[in-house]
Amino acid sequence: MSTSTNIRAAEVVLPCPELALTIAFFVNVLGFRLDAIAPADAPRTALLSGHGLRLRLLQGAAGAPGVLRLCCDDPGRVAGGAAELVAPNGTRVELVPAEPAPVLPPLVPALVLTRAGDDAHRGVGRAGMRYRDLIPGRLGGRFIGSQIGIVAGGPVPDYVHYHIVRFQLIYCLRGWVRVVYEDQGPPFELHPGDCVLQPPHIRHRVLERLAGPRGARGQQPRRARDLRRPRARPADRRAAARA
Repeated sequence: MSTSTNIRAAEVVLPCPELALTIAFFVNVLGFRLDAIAPADAPRTALLSGHGLRLRLLQGAAGAPGVLRLCCDDPGRVAGGAAELVAPNGTRVELVPAEPAPVLPPLVPALVLTRAGDDAHRGVGRAGMRYRDLIPGRLGGRFIGSQIGIVAGGPVPDYVHYHIVRFQLIYCLRGWVRVVYEDQGPPFELHPGDCVLQPPHIRHRVLERLAGPRGARGQQPRRARDLRRPRARPADRRAAARA
């Protein structure tokens, strides 16, 4: 049995010196639900759930109280508009927008010359892919330009993910790769000269780099692909916790 199918649930364990006060805070202020408490005659453990998260409160346990972030449609309507709360057990609770507006840094214009043979500003990015930063200064943080290389042929250890950006353009310079995008049909290949205009927040994954000599597939007509935004889905209500 794989790990993913064997795990039944996940929970965040929070120590607390006073169980009753901490339960009241999470239930009455933050809208969690008390699911279990034990032992009944002298409670020391409580299991709470809410907002896609499960909490286990342990009275007298050691450890840091941690930080809990609740992503809200309107943080101002929670807890009287406070941006941050502190639970009786010391857990810091951050109330943030579920979909914050993107922050656009001020543009810092500059002439940027990047030579083809320049090995500076190279590193290993996600899924082991080699990234070369084409705009090291980022023009004040507003633009990112990367040359991305996949060294070995075969499957790429990528995960389904999305990027929080306003605009993203992918251009295949050489070689070919298979990718898949949310709500865009089956996986497709990118060949030299192909281009993808990628909308914000679209989930995608790099599946594999096709190995072998360039053949007939490399001679396919050049094309551009303008992807549609994925279908609307409910806002993510999940709370992210970090210890």
